[in-house]
Amino acid sequence: MKIKLYRSATVGIHFKDFKILMDPWLTDGEYYGSWSHYPYYDLTSNIDEINSYNAIYISHIHPDHCSENTLKMINKNIPIYIHSYHTKFLKFKLERLGFKVNELIHGKKYSLSKYSNINIYAADNCNPKLCLKIMGCADLNAKNGSQQIDTLAVFDDGKNVLVNTNDCPFELAKSTLDQILKDYSDITGVLTGYSGAGHYPQCFKSISNKDKIVAAKLKQQKFLNQAIKFIEKLKAKTYLPFAGTYTLTGKLSKLQDLRGVPLIDDAFLFFENYFKNSKNYNHVMPMKISADQTFDLDLKENSSEYKFINKLDYKNYIDENLKHKKLDYENDIKPNFDELYELSKSAFTRFLEKKEINNVKLDTDIYLKVNEKLIKLNKNNTIDKINEENFTNKEKYLIYETDPRLLKKLLMGPKYAHWNNAEIGSHINFYRNFDNYDISLYESLIYLHN
Repeated sequence: MKIKLYRSATVGIHFKDFKILMDPWLTDGEYYGSWSHYPYYDLTSNIDEINSYNAIYISHIHPDHCSENTLKMINKNIPIYIHSYHTKFLKFKLERLGFKVNELIHGKKYSLSKYSNINIYAADNCNPKLCLKIMGCADLNAKNGSQQIDTLAVFDDGKNVLVNTNDCPFELAKSTLDQILKDYSDITGVLTGYSGAGHYPQCFKSISNKDKIVAAKLKQQKFLNQAIKFIEKLKAKTYLPFAGTYTLTGKLSKLQDLRGVPLIDDAFLFFENYFKNSKNYNHVMPMKISADQTFDLDLKENSSEYKFINKLDYKNYIDENLKHKKLDYENDIKPNFDELYELSKSAFTRFLEKKEINNVKLDTDIYLKVNEKLIKLNKNNTIDKINEENFTNKEKYLIYETDPRLLKKLLMGPKYAHWNNAEIGSHINFYRNFDNYDISLYESLIYLHN
């Protein structure tokens, strides 16, 4: 079995008689134009290689794992394997793109070929407080079926066993990991995320830059430690830190260094130092491969020497190639305030209905900032508009600010833009007068659309 790292979570597994590609994202511009690759991947020039895969596994619906622009270029005759979710957002999306979708039952091994097997596991039952991914992925009123957004997958060839943990939070996946260890006694390798994408801390305007730097370091450490937990829990012999590797683009590139996302070089150094000093796990070795390199699980060796990222070259690439790119909505006509307010009023009706269905009680006023004006979503279930100069709220509040062109799409509905994707893409600025993360606020706001 050989592992080829393309970009971020896009990895190819080469069996003796079969090849499967995981989570294809090989084009720049996901999350409404804000996420790009470094180094650049030329999918057009490499499309024959990508189309040579026998199958595709997609772990979940987020664009950096299920890139629509990438999938549009891939041969539609290649079958796709996904988990059998309770809700069918992912299945329907892939079918609309023209693919045949195979839904696999949790924890049941399927044969891909004579020498290759796949087993897709649900991370756990839905718990937004743990996953923090409020994507509309789950039916919170459903009593049965898998409700999580993320999945884990196990691939084996009768000798090697490879676990792909994708973006799964460790706490959400613990019971599933126990099941994997019962099903597979000896784990050869694990692919594990090492960073946390999202809007914190870089998009929080109420936090000073000094505090953002501190918060970014804490966030970085948190996700590196989580990767350690996956490796130790599975008692893997080898590991590859991957996924969540992205570069902010366009006007958002100035936020790049405040994301709390380490370079993969730094992740390797952290893990190697940790395991070298670990009494129980000092035998663990890294699959130390750069983009476009391969690791042989049988021989435990790379296809070529690891290449460290030159930070100056990286910065120059951002300045010369990404910094001046336009985001997806920046060519749209700017809506006026009254148009956005009318969209907000109709969206607010749906917001209140969903809030009641989910029994959410808000103690915070939410504002949408549009230039010098604010649309107030009162915690007492009323909507109003005020001038920013008259803003005097001394109670708890959370202000959302984004480009009016994107805000229009968000209010129009998920077909045009989704609040969660806008957050992950760093498109929304936040102002708040409290420190704790109130999940009910974000859980509710995803329903603010027509």
